[in-house]
Amino acid sequence: MNSAELKTDTTSEPYFERLCELAARDQWKLEDLDWGALDMSSLPEFFRQTAADGFAQLQWGERTAQLAATRLMELLPEGAARSFISTQQTDEARHVAFFERVIELLGCEGRVRPSVARLMREVQGAETPEALVLGMQILIEGVAHSLFLEAARVVNTLETEDSAGGPLQALRTVMGEWMPKLLARDESRHIAFGLHYLRQRIPRLDGVARRQLEAKVALWGEWVLEQARDPDLVYGIGIDGEAACGQLIEDLNLRLGQVGLDTRIAPVKAA
Repeated sequence: MNSAELKTDTTSEPYFERLCELAARDQWKLEDLDWGALDMSSLPEFFRQTAADGFAQLQWGERTAQLAATRLMELLPEGAARSFISTQQTDEARHVAFFERVIELLGCEGRVRPSVARLMREVQGAETPEALVLGMQILIEGVAHSLFLEAARVVNTLETEDSAGGPLQALRTVMGEWMPKLLARDESRHIAFGLHYLRQRIPRLDGVARRQLEAKVALWGEWVLEQARDPDLVYGIGIDGEAACGQLIEDLNLRLGQVGLDTRIAPVKAA
């Protein structure tokens, strides 16, 4: 791939410039968060291990998005689109460090599933610019965004008497406040970039390239379904796995339609 392959329509410069402005406005620092006030050590070990495993999958996705953004930076020509991807590199590095801190708080080693690692390797190694952006901004970032919001919804409904502190309040701070207000806000910008960029690129693809991209979506979608059919990680921390994964697939299909692709991921079916 060369830079010419990723050139963007100059009429999109104002849109990408606006995303850059939002990224500058919404930057946050890991060290500004009150980590010292959080203590999850008294949560049951099974719960802490399950949560650590779930956060490990998210961390792996953020690391993959960071590496993919680095590849995209090398390919984009000078301009607002490239400037925005530079801000995304910063965002993803911060997200990786965020989940590392959360896993440390849980006191368990997060275990990444082989099937998740496989999907991330495939996205990171995408052969075309469109597949790279689709996998990074729509699939990975889209899944993360949906899970952040669902986790926040669930944890904020937990009944707890330790509103001033304690392990459940610590979990609520991480999942109910920081993840939706900070990380999900970052992901929203990344998704917006991907949607706008792909709306430009996909109509320009020839028939062969279009079919190849649709096939890639179908393959990656099947791998996402492998996780959705066995969502024990989210069940273990109190989230309705079937409902969460169903919403996740619905969100992904909506975005696939928005960029002009025909492929859809099949709904999750109860076992």
